[in-house]
Amino acid sequence: MKKVLVLGAGLVAKPLVDYLAALENTELTVADLVLAKAETLTADHQNTKAVGLDVNDEGVLSALVQSHDIAVSLLPRDEHPRVARRCLEHGKNMSTASYVSPEMKALEVEVVAKGLTFINECGVD
Repeated sequence: MKKVLVLGAGLVAKPLVDYLAALENTELTVADLVLAKAETLTADHQNTKAVGLDVNDEGVLSALVQSHDIAVSLLPRDEHPRVARRCLEHGKNMSTASYVSPEMKALEVEVVAKGLTFINECGVD
């Protein structure tokens, strides 16, 4: 069973959540600062759960990342490096919906050295 963590329950999250929730052998957690937003996205899917998350709470963020196979950050782009550092710490893959920021680019050597995959949109800010 693959465990996917989606961080952020904004406008772009619904199509991704619907797609991932339909996959076999996939458990999905949607985390957002506003728990009700995450609950709305997961309400119609059996293999999903919603959690409230303030990404500034490094302990909770770290525990969530550690307990999943991949983190998909749909958070504001300035938050991606925070998520990326937790993914590096726990050896987890990551995807974002943002261009590669200088902060994310700076992590590339460590990502490659650990054999991880971090996917961002093409281009560099």
